[in-house]
Amino acid sequence: MRRKNTIKRVSIVGAGAMGCLFAYFFTRSGIDTGLFETNPDVVEKIRHGLTVAIDGERVPIRVEVSDQPGSVGAADAVFLFVKSYATRPAMEMVSPFLPPGSTVVSLQNGIGNREAIAGFVPPEQIVYGATTIGATKTGLNEVSYGGSGDIIIGGDDEAAVAGVSGLLEKSGLPVSVSPDPETAVWRKAVINAGINPLGALLGIPNGKILENPYSLALQEAILREAVAVAHGLSVSIDFTEIAISTRKVCAATSANRCSMLQDIEAGRKTEIDSINGYINRQGKALSIYTPVNETLCRLIKSREPV
Repeated sequence: MRRKNTIKRVSIVGAGAMGCLFAYFFTRSGIDTGLFETNPDVVEKIRHGLTVAIDGERVPIRVEVSDQPGSVGAADAVFLFVKSYATRPAMEMVSPFLPPGSTVVSLQNGIGNREAIAGFVPPEQIVYGATTIGATKTGLNEVSYGGSGDIIIGGDDEAAVAGVSGLLEKSGLPVSVSPDPETAVWRKAVINAGINPLGALLGIPNGKILENPYSLALQEAILREAVAVAHGLSVSIDFTEIAISTRKVCAATSANRCSMLQDIEAGRKTEIDSINGYINRQGKALSIYTPVNETLCRLIKSREPV
């Protein structure tokens, strides 16, 4: 079995914006990296090169890419950068090829990805957390870096976490290790819950939410329900602090059209089930009333393709 704190080969599952961005950072740092993507058009484009817009420049880079799940077979660490609803299908494809002891890493949006991964590998092989690093796909093989952010990770196995932390540091990415990555996941999900469905349903960039007292009131109601559910699950999130943080994110990303809005406009499925939907489901299980999150979830689902 490989030593979990020695990562020589990385596989990235999903060649979306974040998958391509991390492939760029890893490859640029001399780390043996491969992308696995099921979309044949994306694979064909990336085989001709990947371009990353970063620091005012367009940087071309060659990245290994494959449409075969067996391509993860030599990886010491596998990073999942698929949508939350695709976590289980992705693991179904790649888990038969994972080497013994390989680490699976999730920095995905939403809540519940760790639990989905744990259906395929032992918990000690999972490193998970959240990141505020942003990226936008501008073409099948083009991505724009949205600027620096934080990465918070943790997990049950200290050696596995140390290995992933060292890999990220080698790649020049800011990372901190937390004994409580679940709170980091929840914080990001709660902030997303207070922004994404509003931007998607109103058809507005994030900053516009701050300009209307009614959208702000809705945001506050979403966050109050989410914090109540978090407390019911012993996740410590302060309402005032998270409300301020959510507004700061709206202001800092004022021109951004959130990913949920982009998904709705493109006729794609959204991640609402792992964000507001997850909050609503857990609320029901705890007998905590979450009518605003439930209504927003139903409205978003009404806009998704059937």
